[in-house]
Amino acid sequence: MATRSNLSLIIPAVACFLLVGAAPALLLAREVVDQTGRRVEIPERPARLISLAPSITETLFALGLGNQLLGDTDYCDFPLEARQKPHVGSILNPNLERIVALKPDLVLGSPEANRRETADQLARLGIPVYGVKAQSVEETLGSIEALGRVLGRGNETQELVESLRRRVAAVEQRAAARRHPKVLFVVWYRPLTTAGPHTFIDDVIRRAGGVPINDGLPGEWPRMSLEEALHRNPEVVLFPQSAAFSPSLDEFTRLPGWRDLRAVKTHQLYFIPETIIRPSPRLIDALEEVAGILDSYVAGHSEGAH
Repeated sequence: MATRSNLSLIIPAVACFLLVGAAPALLLAREVVDQTGRRVEIPERPARLISLAPSITETLFALGLGNQLLGDTDYCDFPLEARQKPHVGSILNPNLERIVALKPDLVLGSPEANRRETADQLARLGIPVYGVKAQSVEETLGSIEALGRVLGRGNETQELVESLRRRVAAVEQRAAARRHPKVLFVVWYRPLTTAGPHTFIDDVIRRAGGVPINDGLPGEWPRMSLEEALHRNPEVVLFPQSAAFSPSLDEFTRLPGWRDLRAVKTHQLYFIPETIIRPSPRLIDALEEVAGILDSYVAGHSEGAH
């Protein structure tokens, strides 16, 4: 076992080794500003990638870069190939030793998912970290474009994003022609936590033709009392579909407070795939699904019924 004095010699040596090993790539490096505003020096054509967020992993596969992904996190579960990649631990506390052992020339992270300390620690080891950020549908599409340019997939990315924009436009055109029902998105139900006004979840609901009942609530994930939810009177309630969400939708008809909501009384409760909380190309799948739910609701409930 290494003693404290041994470690004081080993750690600088490892850092020196990593920096020397990275030197050839840095000869062909370029400085870019990542999506968080950080200046990062990255290889001209990054080829060995590690993803620290599920949304980034999904985007890499959508851009045809799955074969260049050396590893991802324990929570990267789509596509199936992502589960088979070597994992580098959790999102908040990835295993730096595993990352170093995979010898990436670029790590991709997100300020919404990862800690700044992780990027700083990897930078000290000579491993650049490019930050990916998005807080709306439009920013998600822009983020995909920027990532594609950085990774040398400009043409493929443009085709993908143009296709996604056409799908967004089709949803918005359809939604503009009908009434916009009030929607409650439930991040968690005990206590009731929803998505704030400046999140991509809120943006998805609005583009799908809904009106989130979160006006005036502070922060990204504000809490709301059931009394306040009852006052705001949602017509449709959406839940993220995940293993962590244990109750069935039928149970809400028996829960105190919840059973008094109009949406519960009229059985307008729906699970939405977790894609709605991931700013990746599949966010547009969630947009289309929410729009479909609201289309059906409005078609079945005339103004006079309310």
